[in-house]
Amino acid sequence: MSNKIIVKKAENFITSKWSGGSTTELYIYPSEAVYKEGNFQCRISSATVEVDKSEFTSLPGVKRYLSIFSGELKMIHGEEIEVDLNPYEVDCFDGGIPTVSYGKVVDFNLMLKNGADGEMQAKEMQEGEKLILEPTEGENLLAVYVKSGCIQIKERIVGEGELFICEDWREELEIKNVNTEKAGIGICKVKL
Repeated sequence: MSNKIIVKKAENFITSKWSGGSTTELYIYPSEAVYKEGNFQCRISSATVEVDKSEFTSLPGVKRYLSIFSGELKMIHGEEIEVDLNPYEVDCFDGGIPTVSYGKVVDFNLMLKNGADGEMQAKEMQEGEKLILEPTEGENLLAVYVKSGCIQIKERIVGEGELFICEDWREELEIKNVNTEKAGIGICKVKL
């Protein structure tokens, strides 16, 4: 059985405003799920934070991953856990714990709930650099978001602002930076 591959273009994404900027939903599973209703297993998004201080929406039961593509972000989870994020570093935290952030950034988010699990990473790939991604036991969804640059996965070219999705992921895939400049990407590996 082959992988189901989709490349979503920037014009297909839904962007909405929030109190500190804007957020773009890149992917939600199942496809009929609605973020505000909380009936999703997996949600991938990117947001701009345009204020110096913002409070995260409380999302009990949601495992969250967050990385940034630009800027610097300081997060305080609860009253004592402080995390300083630089570009391409990733933090994993409980969405139900009150979280405050400081810094104007562009971020990348993975939210997991209702039995889903997984991991996220972010990477700046050099010209010609290759990366092999292989599913571990139970992982069946791969999503790669290209924030900047251009990459190739299998025969697909994925450009800036596009999202590569591989549903029913079963085999290793090679990512290659085919641009003459660096490529900034976010990678989500999920067990649905």
